[in-house]
Amino acid sequence: MTKPELAKAFDIAKSDKELVDNLHLFNGFGLKDFQPVYCTLDDVAKIIRYQCQQMNGGWDMEAFQDIAFFGKKRFMIV
Repeated sequence: MTKPELAKAFDIAKSDKELVDNLHLFNGFGLKDFQPVYCTLDDVAKIIRYQCQQMNGGWDMEAFQDIAFFGKKRFMIV
């Protein structure tokens, strides 16, 4: 996943777009033996929304940085 793709996924996550729940694709994405997955920008937006959106409407940017770090090599956007 590239930086522009991550930015697009974040924009989708911030929108009101309803996203399909494919979170199972990312189970254990931070683990050493996690194999790269093929996913869409909407799938990445869903994990961003799930991991980073706070109850007060803010965003947990540390969690976002984790997704950016691991997603760079482990999320293949199709």
